[in-house]
Amino acid sequence: MAQRTKCLTSGAQFHIRVSSEYDHISVAVDLPTYTLEGVDKEEAELLSRLIHNQMELVLRPYFERQNQTSTPAKAKAVPEHAKLRLV
Repeated sequence: MAQRTKCLTSGAQFHIRVSSEYDHISVAVDLPTYTLEGVDKEEAELLSRLIHNQMELVLRPYFERQNQTSTPAKAKAVPEHAKLRLV
């Protein structure tokens, strides 16, 4: 179980959707104005990889559980409104 912790990102608004029906998770974060000011392409790519790695750490137990119980099922179709778009 996740422990409650002190907020480290004051002003950030997290929007997290978990759908077991569609085997889909989406995460969006609204940041305070100018939080990413000056971030260049190289740093943006690094940030993307760091976020990816952290999501893998969070999701890994579910994949391990899936691998122990059966072979992975074919992914379900995700409805258009649930898809996360990178801009």
